[in-house]
Amino acid sequence: MAIKVKPDEITVASILSTCAHLGTLDMGKVVHDYVRQHGIKMDIYVGNTLVDMYCKCGSVNTTLEVFFSMNRKDTISWTSIISGLAVNGFHDNTLQLFSQMLERCKPTHGTFIGVLLACAHAGLVDKGLEYFDSMEKHHGLVPEMKHYGCVVDLLCRSGNLNRAFEFINLMPTAADVVLWRMLLSACKLHGNVVLAEIAANKLLQLDPDNGGNCVLSSSTYATAERWDDAMKIRQLMNDGAVQRPLGWSSIEVNAIV
Repeated sequence: MAIKVKPDEITVASILSTCAHLGTLDMGKVVHDYVRQHGIKMDIYVGNTLVDMYCKCGSVNTTLEVFFSMNRKDTISWTSIISGLAVNGFHDNTLQLFSQMLERCKPTHGTFIGVLLACAHAGLVDKGLEYFDSMEKHHGLVPEMKHYGCVVDLLCRSGNLNRAFEFINLMPTAADVVLWRMLLSACKLHGNVVLAEIAANKLLQLDPDNGGNCVLSSSTYATAERWDDAMKIRQLMNDGAVQRPLGWSSIEVNAIV
């Protein structure tokens, strides 16, 4: 744009995807304004990337404006808006749009991630389990590990730790570290040391070098005032057997990340 070369729809969509990935809302708005001012065709590809960008940047009202202004919507359009609304906490809108989607096109695995996430954040346990069961039964979609993770999250958030543990054990495939870590985190929150020990042992088997698991286990013991057990894990880390992971973050200042 700076060298007076007019970008096409594919270029614009690529730039918007980058803005979505980095969370640079101001730059995304600049690109959107450029699209409107220079008559770039608002095709479904550009529309979908705008919806995705505004959702990931938390600008929900603008997301809805773009979505409802699109002349044509495909499965990606619906999945993007449903997932975006779910992530931003608009649970009722998420489920309403999902119902509308079912009248127009077939949902995908990604669509159900958004729907299950909305149910988890809204505490709709029975509704979430109903959606999960409908995946294969009514839509021919075999649940993947992420969907099982959403159900575990749904049960853990509502305090149903024993049901979450039973659900994990009944899975057709072995649960991964993400699911066991969800359960361990919930055990810390609700003070369930018995299940916490089971989850912690599983994590040590699956991911023995991850210091975050040890930190979580130690915190769980501390919450239950089992100081000796907490100190044993801390000592293990201090001895250098397991390293605590380093965190990082990024911010946008004057359109620069």
